Amino acid sequence: MGSRASPDWAQRHIPGVRERWYTPEVMPAANRSWPPDAARVARLGPAVFVALALAAGTAGAAAFHALREAGTLHDVLAVEVAPIHDQLRAVDPSLGRAHDEALAASRARITARIRGASHALLAATGVALGLAFAAYAVARRSVRALARSEARYRATFENAAIGIAQVALDGRWLRVNRRFARILGYEEEELRALRFQDVTHPEHVAEDEGCARRLLAGEGVLCAREKRYVRRDGRATWVHLTAALVRDPAGRPCYFVSSAEPIDERKSVEQELREAVRARDDFLEIASHELRTPLTSLRLQLEGLKLAGARGVVTPERLAAKVDGALRQETRLARLVDELLDVSRIDRGELRLSPREADLGSAVRRAVERLSESAARAGTELRLALDEPLVARFDPEYLERAVGMVLANAIKYGAGKPVDVELARRGEAALVIVRDRGIGVDPCVRERIFERFERAVSPRHYGGLGLGLFVARRVIEAHGGTISVEGAPGEGATFRIEVPLAGPEAVPCSGTAVPASA
Repeated sequence: MGSRASPDWAQRHIPGVRERWYTPEVMPAANRSWPPDAARVARLGPAVFVALALAAGTAGAAAFHALREAGTLHDVLAVEVAPIHDQLRAVDPSLGRAHDEALAASRARITARIRGASHALLAATGVALGLAFAAYAVARRSVRALARSEARYRATFENAAIGIAQVALDGRWLRVNRRFARILGYEEEELRALRFQDVTHPEHVAEDEGCARRLLAGEGVLCAREKRYVRRDGRATWVHLTAALVRDPAGRPCYFVSSAEPIDERKSVEQELREAVRARDDFLEIASHELRTPLTSLRLQLEGLKLAGARGVVTPERLAAKVDGALRQETRLARLVDELLDVSRIDRGELRLSPREADLGSAVRRAVERLSESAARAGTELRLALDEPLVARFDPEYLERAVGMVLANAIKYGAGKPVDVELARRGEAALVIVRDRGIGVDPCVRERIFERFERAVSPRHYGGLGLGLFVARRVIEAHGGTISVEGAPGEGATFRIEVPLAGPEAVPCSGTAVPASA
């Protein structure tokens, strides 16, 4: 008799139980009995059915044996005792009547015995059939419970939020869920034809194989690590992989179970953090150098002045030169501190403008005059071209500083060649152009040079904090304006600053602009 809990019986009688779920390729031998409790219950049903069938057969055989004995006695009475009864009746009627009474009593006992055996046989048969039906119902419920449990397992496997896979000992993919297939960019059937080594980044294959060897050797129960897979489209993707070895009850290795969680976003954030830390360290190194340079020069000027005073050789000319040098270093130091303070205010959203009606040409002229001495030391000629007075609504202090930062950048990278500064009206906006003839700017870094701590060249060759253009852009955008740069390496750079004449309140500010106050 076949087991009613077998997969074939379940496939014929239980809807939803598909043949592929029981195939060895999909469900390895050590996993076909999942969950074990339901499987034991399913196997118990047929065993109970067989036991009850044997009990019913035994009871039926005993009742049948009793019926055979009763029938044999009846035949003996009918065949052997009947002639004796006739002879006794002929010899003595009284003996015949006594014999009739004894024969009737014997037949009554035999009839009662037959009736009792028949009732026992019917009762045993009924009980056996009832118990057998109950056993069948238990077996059917157990198989259905097993099917439901496997369906829950299958649904959990397929709909898990992380990738789950079963991998053969030789590296073949036995089964993967949808999430794992999406992580790798393959279809499940395509992965079945591959090994995990085929989709693992070459730098991680040896580590994965070593992890598998350690699990097979019993060195730990889990292996967790971060690795890269190579997707079908050729792109590398990072995952956090956890692998475990499944063994059968005898302890023999069966297959690996792996879970993978994508961590591309986390890796990207980690890379950004590393770059931010590196930028911070570079900034601190540059800032300390930039701040120390004017302080050192200022200290030397003051010490020289003190020494000259002690010797009594201080002349008005020498004193004036020393003081001018000290003031220049103080101005440079103050400019660096102002840039740092501006960045801090921008980060906190506390950079407040105070716009008012003023001549934009005067602000540009002051910026040029403030940097004329620095330009002279660099051998750069500043050429200013202004239209008639151009009245606009802006914050004179901040816009002058923004133009000055752009102009200082042109002087720094202008290679000692002339720098042109122009101001003109363009419709309802004012256009400031700062054009140098220096090292130029690569098109691929045009936007990057306006970011914090960024520059187009190495800081080893050019000083500064890399904050001037960053602050200038934020101040100009706070005025509702724009700044852009054009140029090519070796051909100089042209910065264009455009601000509305109506002021910052008339133009919606972008998300990076700072708020304006009247």
